[in-house]
Amino acid sequence: MFKRTKVTDGTATGQGPDAENWDGKEVGFRKKSKVPGVMITQYIEKLPEGKSHPDFTRKPIALTIQEGKFAFFKAIVTGDPKPTVVWSRNNGDVSDPARYQSKYDPNSNEHTFEMPHVKPDQADTYKCFAKNEYGQAMVTVVLNVIEVGFKMTKAPQQQAEVANCNFKKVLKRRSKVVPKAEEPEKKEGEIDPKFWELLMSADKKDYERICAEFGVTDFRWMLKKLNEMKREREEEQAEFVKNLSDLKPIHINADGTASFELEFDLLDPSSSIYLYKDGEMIPYTKELGDKMKHCLRKVGRKYIFSMRDLMPEDAGFYQLDVEDVNMFSTDFKMVDFLVKIQEVKAMEREDAVFECVISAPLSKLMWFGKNMPLEQGDKYDIEVSEDKLIHRLVVKDCMVVDKGIYAACAGIKSCNAWLVVEADKGAPKGKKTARKTTRAGGSGTDLQKVAQEQQQILDKEREERKEKIKAAREAAAEAAAAEEPEKTADSGAGKDKGAAVKVERIDKTSVAATTTVAGDSGSGHSAGKASGGAKQDGSHADAGGGHSAGKASGGARKDGSIADAGGGHSAGKASGGAKQDGSHADAGGGHSAGKASGGAKQDGSPADAGGGHSAGKASGGAKQDGSHADAGGGHSAGKASGGAKQDGSHADAGGGHSAGKASGGAKQDGSHADAGGGHSAGKASGGAKQDGSHADAGGGHSAGKASGGAKQDGSHADAGGHSAGKASGGAKQDGSHADAGGGHSAGKASGGAKQDGSHADAGGGHSAEEASGGSRQDGSLADAGGGHSAGKASGGAKQDGSLADAGGGHSAEEASGGARQDEPLADAGGEPGITSGLSDIHAIRGQPAELTVKMNTDCDGAWFKDGEPLKSGGGISITKDANIHKLTIHSCRDTDSGLLRFVSGDLSTEGRITVGDVPEFDEDDLHKFSKPVIVRVGQNAAFKMPFQPQESLTVSWFKDGTELKDGGGVKIVREPNHSRLLLRDCLRSDSGEIKIQLKNPFGAVEATSQLIVLDRPGPPEGPVETVETTSSVIEIKWNPPKDDGGSAVTNYIIERQERGHSLWTKLGDVSAEKTSFRDRNVTHGKKYSYRIYAENPQGLSDSLETADSIMAGIMILSGPPGKPKVVSTSKTCINLTWTPPEDDKGVPIIGYQVEKRKKDTNQWLALNAINEPIEDVNYAVKDVTEGAEYEFRVSAINESGAGDASPPSAMACAKNPNMRPCFKDPEDFLVVRAGNSVRVKISYEAEPPPHITWLKDDEPIAPWINVINTEGMSQLVIPSSKRSDSAIYTIKAKNSVGEAFFDVEVRVTDEPKCPGPVELEQTVYGKVAVSWVPSPDQELDDRLYYVVSQHDSNTRMWKTVADRLFANTYTAHNILPGIEYHFRVYAKNDMGLSDPSQSPTWGANSNRVPISSNGVSSMEISFERPPSILVPLKVHTPPKGYQLYMTCAVRGCPTPNVSWYLNNTCINSDKNYYITNSCGVCSMYILRVRENDGGEYRVVAVNSLGKAECSTKLTVRD
Repeated sequence: MFKRTKVTDGTATGQGPDAENWDGKEVGFRKKSKVPGVMITQYIEKLPEGKSHPDFTRKPIALTIQEGKFAFFKAIVTGDPKPTVVWSRNNGDVSDPARYQSKYDPNSNEHTFEMPHVKPDQADTYKCFAKNEYGQAMVTVVLNVIEVGFKMTKAPQQQAEVANCNFKKVLKRRSKVVPKAEEPEKKEGEIDPKFWELLMSADKKDYERICAEFGVTDFRWMLKKLNEMKREREEEQAEFVKNLSDLKPIHINADGTASFELEFDLLDPSSSIYLYKDGEMIPYTKELGDKMKHCLRKVGRKYIFSMRDLMPEDAGFYQLDVEDVNMFSTDFKMVDFLVKIQEVKAMEREDAVFECVISAPLSKLMWFGKNMPLEQGDKYDIEVSEDKLIHRLVVKDCMVVDKGIYAACAGIKSCNAWLVVEADKGAPKGKKTARKTTRAGGSGTDLQKVAQEQQQILDKEREERKEKIKAAREAAAEAAAAEEPEKTADSGAGKDKGAAVKVERIDKTSVAATTTVAGDSGSGHSAGKASGGAKQDGSHADAGGGHSAGKASGGARKDGSIADAGGGHSAGKASGGAKQDGSHADAGGGHSAGKASGGAKQDGSPADAGGGHSAGKASGGAKQDGSHADAGGGHSAGKASGGAKQDGSHADAGGGHSAGKASGGAKQDGSHADAGGGHSAGKASGGAKQDGSHADAGGGHSAGKASGGAKQDGSHADAGGHSAGKASGGAKQDGSHADAGGGHSAGKASGGAKQDGSHADAGGGHSAEEASGGSRQDGSLADAGGGHSAGKASGGAKQDGSLADAGGGHSAEEASGGARQDEPLADAGGEPGITSGLSDIHAIRGQPAELTVKMNTDCDGAWFKDGEPLKSGGGISITKDANIHKLTIHSCRDTDSGLLRFVSGDLSTEGRITVGDVPEFDEDDLHKFSKPVIVRVGQNAAFKMPFQPQESLTVSWFKDGTELKDGGGVKIVREPNHSRLLLRDCLRSDSGEIKIQLKNPFGAVEATSQLIVLDRPGPPEGPVETVETTSSVIEIKWNPPKDDGGSAVTNYIIERQERGHSLWTKLGDVSAEKTSFRDRNVTHGKKYSYRIYAENPQGLSDSLETADSIMAGIMILSGPPGKPKVVSTSKTCINLTWTPPEDDKGVPIIGYQVEKRKKDTNQWLALNAINEPIEDVNYAVKDVTEGAEYEFRVSAINESGAGDASPPSAMACAKNPNMRPCFKDPEDFLVVRAGNSVRVKISYEAEPPPHITWLKDDEPIAPWINVINTEGMSQLVIPSSKRSDSAIYTIKAKNSVGEAFFDVEVRVTDEPKCPGPVELEQTVYGKVAVSWVPSPDQELDDRLYYVVSQHDSNTRMWKTVADRLFANTYTAHNILPGIEYHFRVYAKNDMGLSDPSQSPTWGANSNRVPISSNGVSSMEISFERPPSILVPLKVHTPPKGYQLYMTCAVRGCPTPNVSWYLNNTCINSDKNYYITNSCGVCSMYILRVRENDGGEYRVVAVNSLGKAECSTKLTVRD
C-alpha cells in the first residue's frame, strides 16, 4: 500500500515563515537561483558590497521510502550574513523532536532534516526556508511513504472518515490493471483490461499484433471502442500534462538494463508520478547512483524509466501514472532460446553462420561479438525469418582476427558460442587469398521444423482465445435477443413479435475503419431477423428473412456503398457476399424459401436481385467496366430494384403482374429514379436528391402508396395512397421537407433527417408493415418500404449522397439494388443510362488516344474539356455508333491534357487525360552502358546511367531478372539526372546480366549490360585416372575445370609427393589442350601422390589430388620380423622389443606395425596405422586394461605395405610389479593463516596399494581432521585451522613389500600483534638505544622477528635500519643534535608485518644527553610563524569552454588551512572545481570555464598564529 503526498492550498501550523515567528511582511524582489526550483526573494534593491541574499547550492531531493525506514533531506545554503534555516511541511507540524530533527554540520555546511522510523502520515510536501536580513530562499520537496501491511488501528479510523463523508482519505489509489492476486475470475471470453491499455499506448502498426495476441478479431468494434476510450483518456491527461509524445515501449539495452521512455510537460511541477507493475505500485529512485532496482529520471522533457539486475520475474505489465491518470503502458516479455547458437569452425575468408530459434516472435535480437554490439552492415548480415522465430548472424569474409565469442541476447536470456577461424595453410605467402563462396556453421538441427512446431503452439493458443471471445459474444447476443422482445415489436409489423439481434462482422483487411455507419432493417412476418454488417472497402454483408420469420437488414459502408437485405416467403435465406475487387456473390431463392441478395463492390457498383414464381430468383450484379446486370420480376411476386449512382445516372426497376414493386434511387446531380407500381398492392417510392431534384412515386390500384421527397429549391415530392394512407415528411437542413404517403389500412412511413438535407423515406404496407430509414453522418440516407403481408426491404446509403431504395412485394419477395461510385448501373427498366463511363488515362505524346462511352440506349450526347464544349476537327474526331460514343485524339499534344466530360441529358461521366513521354536514354550513354564491366574477385563493380530528369520516375536495377535492393553489398544511388549501382566485394557468382529500368505512368524503358567477374579457375575435374604404371613410368589423366574463372585456362601444373615424405615437388606443366602427364622419374615399389593445378591469367586454382597413392610397378612385401619379447609390464603399459626380418626382399623397411590380441579372443587389433609406422624395434603398448592378459605380433612395412606377421609373443599381464611404498616430491614445511583450511597432499607409488596412516606429533590425529585417500595420493585436510594445529604430521604407508614414513611440519599462524611501547635512551653521544616490549606472539611463534624503521626531520622519509632482529633492543647510530628522530618497531613472521609501535620523538625531549657549550650561551630557536603569501594569484581572462589553472604559494608553521572563495562563497566542496594543496603550492583547476565562473577569487590561509589572503579577478571571454 502506498501513502501518497497530499497537496493542499492551506498552510499548517509550523509552516513557512511563521515557524520562526517571522512577520512575513517583507516585500522584495524576485531573483533567479542557479539551482532550478529555488524561489528567492530579495528585500532591498541593491545589496551592500560583500553581502548576499540566501541561496541553495544543493537542494533537497524528493524521496520515496518504505515505512519504518530512516528518511532525511539534505540542503546546503549560502549567504552573507549566514542564513537561518527552518523546515516545515504543508499539512502538519514539525515541532515534535521525536519525529523531526534538524541538524547542521559546520564542516560540510550541510543542513539535515531527519525523520527516524518514518510513518505513512508523514508523507507530505516539505519546505526549507533560508533567511537573512537581505532576503529569503525557499525550496519544496516531496516525501512519499510506502505503507507496509494492514494496520488494525486504521479500520476504526477509516470507518469514522466514511461516516464523516471524507471519502478521499478512505479510497486507496490503484491501477486500472489489478494485481494478479486480486484479479477476479474472468468470464469465458472476457477481454483482459491490459488489451485496451496496450492499444492506447501503441502505434497503429502494432494494432494487428496486439489483437492477434489477445484473440480479438472484430477490428471495427475494437477501433470504435478504442477511439472512445482515447478521447476520454486524453481529456483526463490534459488536466495534468501537455505535449505527450515519443512513447517508446520497454526494451533491453546493451548494458543489460531495461527501459522505456516518453516525453511530456507537467502542468504542475509538484504532481506525483507513480509506477506500477501488474497493477502493484513499485518504489523507485531519482538518483542515478542509487542501489534501488527501479529508477525514473528526467532529462529535459523526457522521462526515462530503467530497471537493472533483470530477472525472469521482472517480466510483466508496466504503467506510468501522473496522479490518478495513466500516461503510458507497456508489456515486458521474456523469451527463451529453443535452439541455441553453436560453435563454428570456419576457414579464413569463409562466411560463418550462427543461428538460433526463440520461443516467441521477436523482430530483432541483440547480437554481440567479443563484447561489442553488432549491427547490419558490410561485415555482418542479421537475418530474421518471416515468423520472427529463427534469427541468424552471418559473419562475412572471416579473418583470423574475427575469432572469439559471439552472443545472442533476447532480454535477460542469452546464449554464446565460439567462432574459430583457421588460417588457410595452402595460401601463397604475402598474398591475400580469394574470398570463398561457402558458409560454415549452423545449428545442426532442422530449425524450420522447430520453428513450425513453436508457431503451431502459438497459433493454437491464439485460436483458443478467439473461440472464447466468439462464444461469449454469441451468448451475449442471444441473451440480448431474449431480454428485449417488446422493443423489437415496436419497430416492425407482423402477426407475432419480432426480435432484434445485432450481429456484427468485420473484414480483417480493414483494420483502420473509423467512420461509424449504420445498417437499416425492417420487420418480417413473425420474429426472425438477419443482419448484415458494413465493411470499409465497400463490400457488404447481406441478410434476408422469410415469410413467417424473415427479416433483412442492410448496413452502410464508409465509401457509400450499401448492404441490402430482402425477405422470402417462408423462412429461407440466401445471402451474397461482396468481394474487394468488385465481384460479388449472388444467391437465388424460391417461392417458399427463396431469397437472393446482391452484394455491393468496393468501387460502388451494386448487385441486384429479383424474385421468381416458385423457387427461382434472379440476381444481377454490376461490373467495373460499365456493363450491367438486369433483373426482372416473375409472375406472382417479382420485384426489381435499381441502384443510384454518383454522377446522376440511375437504376430503374419494373414491377411484376400481381404484387410487383419498383423503387427508384436518387442521384447526386439532380436526376431521378422513377418507380412504377404493380396491379394490386404495388408501391413506388421516390427518394430525394442533394441538389433539390426529386424522386416521384406512383401508387398501385388497391393499397398503393407513394412518397415524395422535398428538394432544396422548394420543389417537393408528392405521395398519394388509395384509402387511409398517411404520409410523413422529414425536415432537411435547408428548409425543404420530405413527404411520405400512407398505405391501405394502417401503414406508416417515417423519414429521418440528415445533416446535409437529404432524407430517409419510408412507405407503409397493406396491414401493419413498417419501414424505417436511418440517417447517416455524411448526408446519405437509407429508405425502406413495406410489403403486402410481412415483407420488408431496407436500403443503405452511400457517402456521396446517393441512396439505395428497397420496397415490399405481394408475398414477401424482395430485391434490393445498391449504388456504385464509378457510375455503371443495374437496369430493370428502359430509362437511359451509362453502362461504360470514362476513366483517367495516360497518353503518349504524338500517339493517338481514344475515349469511349457506352449507353444502354441510343441517345445523343456532348463532349466537354475543362468545361468547354468539343467538336470534331483540329486533331479531334467525335463519332457515334448506335449507343457507343467515341472521342479520338489523332496525335496527342501537351495541350490535350485536361478533364474530359461526356453529357447525355441528365447523365454524365468524366475522366482526366494526361499527355507525356515514355522515358528514354541518350544513344551515346546507352552505348557506353552496354559495354561489359570486367572486374576481379574482391573488387567493386560500378554502373552509371544518365537520364533526363522527369516526374514520377521510378528507377530499378536488376541482375539476371531479379530486382536489386539497397543494402548489404549492394549500393544504389538515385540522383535527379542519373542513377549509380555499386556491387561491393564481387564474387565469381556475381557475373551476369545487369539491367536498369526507367518507368513512369506512360511506359518503361530498359538498358542492359554485362558484369564479368574474373577469378582463378576452379580445380580440374576428377577423379585422377591412372593410365599406366610400371617400374619406371606412371601416367595419369584428368578433366578440365568446370569454371575457367572468366578467362581461358593457359596450362596445368603437376606436383608429386613420395609416400612417407611431406615435401611436394613440382614436376612441370602441360598446355591447356593436354590433360595427361607421364612421370618417368619413379622408383620401383614406391608409392606416389599427385596433385594438379589449373592456371589462368588470374592465378592458380585449388588442387585436384589423387585419392590414393600410386605405386610404381608391382607390390613387394617384406618377410616377418622376430618374435616380440615382453621387457616390462605395469597396469597401464607393456613394453615390447623385437628383431628386424631376416629377408627384406631387397626393399628398404620403413617401419613396423604392432598388433595385440586379448586372451580368449580371436581378433587381432592394430595399434598403429600402416601410414604411421613404428620406426624403432621397441614399443610401449599403453592401450591395455589392468589385470588383462595380452599377446603381440609385429609386421614389417616397406613401400608396398605391411608384410607377413611375426610369431606371437608370450602372454603378458597388465599389472604393476610389487614395490615398496615411496613418496614422490613431497613438501616438508607448510605455513597456513589461522582460520584457513590446511591441505597436505602427498603423492606415492606402491604395489600392492598400501595402508595409509597419519600421525600428529607421533600421536593419532583428532577426529575432526579429515584424510582423503585416492589412488597414488593421500590428503590431510583441517577445515578451519587454529594455532594449536601447528605440529609435525607424519604419513605412514605400508604394504606387503615394506613401509615408508615422511614428516611434514605444519605451522598455523597469523599476522603478529604489534610490539609493546618503545623506549629511547642515549648513553653515548651519537647513539640511541631503542628497546621495546616483546610482541604477545613471540612466545607462540619461534619464527617471529622484528624490523626497525627510522625517520628524521631532515630527510622526512622512513627507512628500514634493522631487519630480522630476534632481540628486543637496537642501537641507532649517527644520531645528530638539532634533528628530530622517530622510530617504528614491527613484528614480522611468515604471514607478514604487524602494525608498528611508535617511539616518542627524539631530539626534543629530556632524555637526550646535555652537551656542554664550553661557556658559550645558546638561545632556543622556534620555527613557528603565521601564514604568508609567497606567490599571489594572477589575473586570468580565459575564453568560455577552455580549461583554467590558478596557483599561489603559501607558507606558515603550523601548516595553515587554505580555503578558496568565489564572490565570498566558499568553493572548497564544489565539485566543479578541483582544488589541491601540495607543500604549500595551492592550485585550483576548472575543466571547462562557464560564464558563472567569472568573478573575484580569494585564497585565505589560516593557522593558530594568524591569517593571510590574496585575491584576483577572473573574466570569461565569449
